[in-house]
Amino acid sequence: MYYPVETRITAKTSIRRERMLPTRGQVLVNLGETVGPADVVARCLLPGEIQIVNASQALRVPRERVAKYVVKSVGDPVQPDEVLAVPGGPLGRLRRACRSPVEGQILAVRDGFILIEAAPVTVELRAHLKGEVTNVMPNLGVVISTVGTLIQGVWGSGGEAEGVLKLLVDNPQKPVLPRVIDVSCHGTIVVGGWIMDERPLEQAAEAKVRGMIIGSANAGLRPVLQELPFPVILTEGFGTRPMSDRLFGLLESNKGREVMVGADTETRWNVKRPEIIIPVRSEGTLPPEPTKPQPLEVGQQVRVTRAPYLGAIGTVTHLAPHPKTVESGSRVPVAEIELEADESVLVPVVNLELIR
Repeated sequence: MYYPVETRITAKTSIRRERMLPTRGQVLVNLGETVGPADVVARCLLPGEIQIVNASQALRVPRERVAKYVVKSVGDPVQPDEVLAVPGGPLGRLRRACRSPVEGQILAVRDGFILIEAAPVTVELRAHLKGEVTNVMPNLGVVISTVGTLIQGVWGSGGEAEGVLKLLVDNPQKPVLPRVIDVSCHGTIVVGGWIMDERPLEQAAEAKVRGMIIGSANAGLRPVLQELPFPVILTEGFGTRPMSDRLFGLLESNKGREVMVGADTETRWNVKRPEIIIPVRSEGTLPPEPTKPQPLEVGQQVRVTRAPYLGAIGTVTHLAPHPKTVESGSRVPVAEIELEADESVLVPVVNLELIR
């Protein structure tokens, strides 16, 4: 029995997401309260970073002489650009001075250096999800539940964003071209087939989109994608593979709706997939969000994760009872897959991921 990696592509399901503070703080919402994506649900203070100011270098004096020029005492508050030390003598203040780079408090003066603890930073945790608060963990965070479309991608970068879903193409086979990104894309989450160069990304940044969902992108664009001022999700990964027909159809049916994207990806230890959530109206009883892994079985929908059928989606029609020899010469367990293009292929089970 084989338990494949799972990918969620579901038109309507129950969704629960934890929203946790990085350190203990204050939860601002109550159990049962309805929240929107931009609502602040919790808040905390993070200690400021320690800034090390080289006063000896700034004043151009030996380290042992710095202490007598310091005009602040340990524990004193300081503001950005405030004078910390100046040379002595009647013309001292007209000469070069050592100034504070941040707002904070003097921690120590030693060996020609001044240590400053920057002011604490207020962190506000937003809901990022339209739904109901179904659990409150005092001082730590909340759980928000909703009903909606859930789509997991392969790779993402750029954090979280919310906006109205806008399609740039009418077919997932079509690339995203710069000319289709204009002022109407401002503040939206845009969807396209695939991207091969920087021009559409530059145009998207200029148009101030809130996020991008695309099938694939040239692997050489990875550094560019990671520097963009908005999140990007690749549903098929790097390469020239267009978005799958099923996934594109699901997004197309929701165009004009509010969508939430979380693009952060972790591939080691606590695995985290980039995801797209589109809240919808709840009607009738829905199954809970799956938590237990499922074994590979006939009738399940899967996606192929290796060439020559990389990214293709199909249905398991048969599981071979015994290992078979594949092109590499290895004997491995295989499954017969009926692809969306009405093609039947044999694929090693380790090259499949389950779509739920």
